[in-house]
Amino acid sequence: MDLRAQAERAGATLEDVLSLLEATQLLARVREFREVAQRTCAMAKQLSAADGATFVLSEDENVYYAEEEAPSCLWRGRRFPASECISGWAIRHHQAVAIRDIYADPRIPHAAYRPTFVKSLAILPLGHESPVGSLGVYWANEHAATEREMFLLDVLAEAASAALAHSEGWRHVAQLQSRGAMHAEPSGTSEDPMLTRLMPILAHDLKNPLGAISLAAQSLLRRDGLAERDHTNVRRILSSVSRARYLVDEVLEYTRLRQMGGLRLDLVPTRMDELARTVVDETRSAFPLRRIELISEQTSGIWDPHRLAEALTNLVGNAVQYGYPDTPVTLRVGTRQTESYIEVHNDGPPIPEELLPFIFEPFRRGRGDGRNSVGLGLFIVDQIIRAHGGNIQVCSQSGLGTTFTLHLPRQQMQPIPVCSGSA
Repeated sequence: MDLRAQAERAGATLEDVLSLLEATQLLARVREFREVAQRTCAMAKQLSAADGATFVLSEDENVYYAEEEAPSCLWRGRRFPASECISGWAIRHHQAVAIRDIYADPRIPHAAYRPTFVKSLAILPLGHESPVGSLGVYWANEHAATEREMFLLDVLAEAASAALAHSEGWRHVAQLQSRGAMHAEPSGTSEDPMLTRLMPILAHDLKNPLGAISLAAQSLLRRDGLAERDHTNVRRILSSVSRARYLVDEVLEYTRLRQMGGLRLDLVPTRMDELARTVVDETRSAFPLRRIELISEQTSGIWDPHRLAEALTNLVGNAVQYGYPDTPVTLRVGTRQTESYIEVHNDGPPIPEELLPFIFEPFRRGRGDGRNSVGLGLFIVDQIIRAHGGNIQVCSQSGLGTTFTLHLPRQQMQPIPVCSGSA
């Protein structure tokens, strides 16, 4: 069936055809990938009277939400396994799909949609033969996408696919994909080379004034006759400087991950139980009023002890921060067949269920207050464990507390470079 016959069958009006013509001509003139994505989202909303739209790229096993236009945040900058989301389904099946009630469809990852306004959706592949991504539109109220709407969106998706192939940014993205480096762009951020260059410069430049503030505050503390109120204020300054340094270190580590394409490990024979005891002793010194219990058996493997200490310190510190102050934090180390495991548990309030699928993504926080963090700690922990060939799981329920479990192969002889956002 030719395009004219499809338009007539779908009930497209002359105004619709003119809108499509304008859209396709506009996309044909665009030469920058980001502009293709932005204009396609805006046009998709207009043609379908939808409340939101997304532009999704295929990355083999994952899909990447590169752009969106919506009244509130959807998933821009985040990745999901293609096998576990509806965009991936449309790409893999080369087929458009319209769903009136998203919570009645098993292909929808409901936890990812609960924080959003979405009630109904339509997803169309970008390209019929070999889709390079998908175009999604979303409605805040239940809506059954009409044949006319699906026709208009399909033509727009084809025009966007053609424009994408000729855009300058897409050539760069395609090259990254072919090298597997596309996964090195963490979720939660858009590709911005200038920002990537500025982040480490800014972080390094912050270290000098923070050091000066710290030295000045320590000098004030050593003065005789300092009033109690002033003494308290100076200690608050030192505490704030300490938090700021931690955030700077997080940003620098994140930048190194992006620039190096993954972690580089120094693998040596390591006693995990001894490493865990060192972390617990240091945390007890930092939090003398908190009870931290260590339950361990002798556990050895070929690991990077400095990186694993960094991961454990982050998890135990989080457990102390978010656990109830009158209950203990527990660190457990043991072995199961060919793997070692580490569990960090606290009895604090559970992590909200809607945040759990995204907790290891960069610039994501498991709690809403964002204390002492820009949301990179758990992302870096996940990178460390994955670089060792292991994985990390979290279980958080009301009444049971929160447990992070690290699984590590004991004889991982070669580091596995990895730097990607989990979804």
